[in-house]
Amino acid sequence: MLHRVIALISCSALLFGATNPVLSFSHQDVDYQQLYAQAGTFADFLEKATAHRDEWRANYNDATVGAALITRMRALPEKRHLLVVAEDWCLDSLNTIPYVARLVDGAPERLDLRVINRETGKAVMEAHRTPDGRTATPTIAILAEDWHFIASWTERPSSIQSWFLEKQKTTMQKPLHDELLAWYAKDAGKTTVLEIADLLER
Repeated sequence: MLHRVIALISCSALLFGATNPVLSFSHQDVDYQQLYAQAGTFADFLEKATAHRDEWRANYNDATVGAALITRMRALPEKRHLLVVAEDWCLDSLNTIPYVARLVDGAPERLDLRVINRETGKAVMEAHRTPDGRTATPTIAILAEDWHFIASWTERPSSIQSWFLEKQKTTMQKPLHDELLAWYAKDAGKTTVLEIADLLER
């Protein structure tokens, strides 16, 4: 379990110094369309994954998205592009992105998704930090059909993120991350896809 805790911790980078110039980075500084053109499909990402390889495939193969949610996505007035910054070793990515990919699978005429690593997607991460000021994977930029920025989603669902950030003030890292992993296993991506669907409808 220790390697899982380390992987969760390393999904993010702490913010050092208020004078760091990346603080002024915004979504207006990111060429999302160019990054999307460089990105691979989720199938490509799965094929190349080495860390947690079996878990990635299991989460994707077992993922289900309700019919009502798929209907909502198919009713979107225009296409949406999801640019995902993710790493195979990141357990937050492992426990969210396969379910988002299944959501996209359900409405291919309205949704598509591409994945880049944190090195290529550094600008995206810096423009869309966590509530406590970190860059983190996964980071998802939701883009309109004409490539203008609509919304972003970073690291984990908002409800569990609020809990985690508050709990980490008083809880040791390993027990806290064990609780987080247990929540992910029980939730099975449901909260993540609901939040992403709401953003896609903006």
